[in-house]
Amino acid sequence: MIQGRPTGKRERFYFETETEAKKAVADRNRQIAAFGSQNTLPDSDRVMAAECIKMLIPFGKTLYQATHFYRDYVEKATTSISVNELCDRVAGEFDRRLKDNEFRSNRHHISMNETIRKFRAKFGDVPIKTLKGTTIKAWLALEPLAVKTRNRHLSYIGNIFGIAREWELMDTDPFEKVESFNDPAKNGRKIGILTPEEFTKFLTVLDPDWLPFFAISGFTGLRRSEIEKLDWSEIKLDRSLIDLPFHKSKNGNRKLIEVPENLATILSPFIKAEGPIIPRKKLQFAKTKATRASDITWKQNCLRHSFCSYAVAVKGLDWTAIQADHDTKMLKKHYLEVVTKEDAANYWAIRPDDS
Repeated sequence: MIQGRPTGKRERFYFETETEAKKAVADRNRQIAAFGSQNTLPDSDRVMAAECIKMLIPFGKTLYQATHFYRDYVEKATTSISVNELCDRVAGEFDRRLKDNEFRSNRHHISMNETIRKFRAKFGDVPIKTLKGTTIKAWLALEPLAVKTRNRHLSYIGNIFGIAREWELMDTDPFEKVESFNDPAKNGRKIGILTPEEFTKFLTVLDPDWLPFFAISGFTGLRRSEIEKLDWSEIKLDRSLIDLPFHKSKNGNRKLIEVPENLATILSPFIKAEGPIIPRKKLQFAKTKATRASDITWKQNCLRHSFCSYAVAVKGLDWTAIQADHDTKMLKKHYLEVVTKEDAANYWAIRPDDS
């Protein structure tokens, strides 16, 4: 006879011979050593565990690893809001920022809303803590989109998760090791600039009401969206600077932009105590008319590219980085040795009445 507690209650088992009883004891003790106490692991659980171990063999994982992995997943899922809920909160926050003039531009607000709609349509009910950046990138890779558009959506979704971390809805950054899509066209694309002669011709034939806008675009590191919000009260010619408030800048920081001598000369006849820089006229019409009259080819973002190229040539990387709100690594990649110092000197001497 042997006795034990296989179900928690003491039981006795009888055998014909002592040899059979000892063999049964040895078998049961081996089961306890392999699977733990019979009191805590019933036969059905031992069978289930054996099946699970067999299923994990092709992946080289143990039952312990699988259990912990699933436990972590369940913990994240049960303590996480869904993508739908996050998108609702972020959309509301972006509406508030736009209303309070905290947004860099309405175009940025429109683009974010476009990404939010696309993101929630794909992952709406998924808990945000269980989503990986690699999963989101893999989804975008299969979408019929241009590489530039994929990168734009990837960047905006990264912003959404950044806000979630700021609100303490997540502990980790799912995009920490996720790179943007490789864009061969972008990597091989040359920047377009205006020569000193071209920019001089353009400014000379330009509608005078638009002269301050285009001159500031070409001779400072301010972006178009920032200049569109600029007020005359923020231009301090007596100190040779433009004081752009934080709520009007792209990165949300106050900017003190140096006004070069030639720009100060251009702006002097127009300066006033206050009022918007841009006139109540159509910008595209004025630009197209002046472009045709000066017989030049207008390149995309050419004024900002021109500023960076000519500034790097005579002012250096560090000064240009501050004025243009760029990092020196990017300036080295795109603007170093694009123009000669002689051309740069001519550029910074431009006056609109030059011939």
